Amino acid sequence: MGLNCRPKSVELASPASDDQEGAIVLVDPALLHSGGSESQRAGDHAHRAAQRLSATELVPQMFGDFATAETFHEAAGSAWTHHTRLLLEHRSFFGLVGRGASMAAAGFADMEEDNSASVRAVWCNSAT
Repeated sequence: MGLNCRPKSVELASPASDDQEGAIVLVDPALLHSGGSESQRAGDHAHRAAQRLSATELVPQMFGDFATAETFHEAAGSAWTHHTRLLLEHRSFFGLVGRGASMAAAGFADMEEDNSASVRAVWCNSAT
């Protein structure tokens, strides 16, 4: 009697109970990697926006040459600086999320490959 070393269809998970003990999480590495790429792209957009915003200049007297215009100019300048910083923070955040997702996707894919090889080895070494 020959050994059957073909992959078998296995149910990976059943609905978790209310207490979540023994819950199984199914991960789609390709989707996780895709999400990481989208996050990286969002970070790139934020960086370009910060560059464009910081390349502009709020010229003195652009709102007029009177006290209220100067006060508004200062407020606009503060908002401009704040938004530029926020965009740079978004770039950093989205970049970290994107890199983390890509690393996690690679880790899950490697783990799945290793686990699948182990399961195949057990199936092929048994006479079931």
